[in-house]
Amino acid sequence: MKNLLIRAVSIVAVLSLVTAVPAAAQNIEAEEYRLDNGMQVLMVERHETPTIMASIVARVGSANEITGITGISHLFEHMMFKGTETIGTKDIVRDREIMAQLDSLRELMRAEESLVREKLRRGEIEDLSAPEAKTSRLREIETVFDSLILEQRQLIIKDQLDEIYSKHGGFFLNAFTSDDMTAYFVRLPKNKIELYMWLESDRFKNPVFREFYSERDVVREERRLTTESTPTGLIEEDFRAMFWKTSSYHWDVIGWPSDVENITREQANRYYDTYYAPNNLTLIMVGDLEPDKMIKLVKKYFERIPRGKTEPPDVITLEERQYGEKRLIAEAESSPKAEIWYHTVAWKHPDSYPLEILAGVMSGKTGRLYKKLVDEKGLAKSSGGGGPRMIPGGGLSVAASQDSKKYAGAFQISAEGISGVKAEQLEKAMYEVIEDLKNNPVPEEELQKVKNQLKVQSIRFMDIMSGLGIMFRLGQNAGMGDWTEVNNNPKKCDLVTAADVQRVANQYFAGDQRNVLIINSKAGPESEEGGEDSRMAQMIQMIKSIKDPARLEQMIGMAAAQMDQVEDPEQKKNMEEMLKIANEQLKQLKAAEEK
Repeated sequence: MKNLLIRAVSIVAVLSLVTAVPAAAQNIEAEEYRLDNGMQVLMVERHETPTIMASIVARVGSANEITGITGISHLFEHMMFKGTETIGTKDIVRDREIMAQLDSLRELMRAEESLVREKLRRGEIEDLSAPEAKTSRLREIETVFDSLILEQRQLIIKDQLDEIYSKHGGFFLNAFTSDDMTAYFVRLPKNKIELYMWLESDRFKNPVFREFYSERDVVREERRLTTESTPTGLIEEDFRAMFWKTSSYHWDVIGWPSDVENITREQANRYYDTYYAPNNLTLIMVGDLEPDKMIKLVKKYFERIPRGKTEPPDVITLEERQYGEKRLIAEAESSPKAEIWYHTVAWKHPDSYPLEILAGVMSGKTGRLYKKLVDEKGLAKSSGGGGPRMIPGGGLSVAASQDSKKYAGAFQISAEGISGVKAEQLEKAMYEVIEDLKNNPVPEEELQKVKNQLKVQSIRFMDIMSGLGIMFRLGQNAGMGDWTEVNNNPKKCDLVTAADVQRVANQYFAGDQRNVLIINSKAGPESEEGGEDSRMAQMIQMIKSIKDPARLEQMIGMAAAQMDQVEDPEQKKNMEEMLKIANEQLKQLKAAEEK
């Protein structure tokens, strides 16, 4: 992202719904075109308002990375907001000269840093980043390097792309990176669509990766805030790395810190040329448009981008079979938590549909997990702080989801306990739910109720922000490789029987395919009854770190738009509290600007 500290909160509600709801329960009538350079174009007419939601999806995410450049897909999300030959600079000639000088100095710095790493391996130093660990030559080079960084900043027109869009009525300029894709999007008035075509075709044809090295530091700081500074962030990262043994889902989208700190501009250029070529992109437009007329404008601007010289390579490293249960046991200053993950199947696999329905049977306030862990046993909280693995439950503290990624899949079950409960008690109660589903078919009435609930959730999602939901749903499937799955998925889910659900429960919930995360409460203020939820505290910390009023205002608008989708009273209360804090932060930032 341009800056995760700025953008993460603003899209979390949308992304949570993308994760929580299977593909749309009503058909999306999209017109598909293919440009001469291989770029895919999808258009959906929605004439409710004179606006258009537009997105460009790159079929690349952290799963396409290799060791040494982990985090590069997410870094590109940042770099794509840095401008072009004409946007973002006062003097492109000097700008280019400085970047060339910085690259040369970085080569010299890497040689010195190699010496420092060798000292670390030999035990001569304990901290690679400590100032005293640097060689004298490295410190000299850094002085010159930093002076060039400062000079370049004087040439940069900060956030010019955002300013142009805002000036012309553009809203919600944003982006995200996931395991399997990266997407850039904005909503704008229909009479400004040609401006969009010019800006975006220029952004993808002539990107300039200025501030490349300092932006790596920004990404590194994001990792500190979102992973390293949270009570369970590093534990959950360890759990993911334990679960995915061989595939490139082994690392989080943010990447390993040692890789992020050492990615070169040369590596970035090669990666861009391979994965950001038009033959690996999908342009999506949803709104007040006429496809047959709009495609002429699309061709005018986007066909000037040449097709990539190298076809994006397939991901060939498969997830190897697991041969025994794996457990990660930890303590943290948080509520007790238990997660159980099973290896399952990838996106569009025939078993992915009954697994989706199985997750629906287990999730929600009327689901099996809530009834067992909250209502019956009183072990789990009624609602939780949310987070990457809690999202499918819609803010509840107990959740289940079938995470069908492009190359592999995982069934994830999670629960957050009340104070005084042990995570092992949560785990034991989860197994009771699992065994019941293995041994007894789901009653037809319950099965149909789950299917109906998923359809309702999908329809609600489709109505978000004048086409935003449709755009996300199309983008999610186009990014995986087949946009038509958005319409095929609900039909296949409707055909799922109780026998199918029982079969996949028995097939995939096997002991030797199980991975268990146990986090018990460590003595501390956040583990006490009534203490502030750690994830809620993290979100508040992120809000308070935002220093750009425009970005904060954008986040507030998006969060407010999602309030009617929140049914759980405690979660709604948390969102209202976050909005209150965000509005106060916005007020202070605007006051500071006026001084």
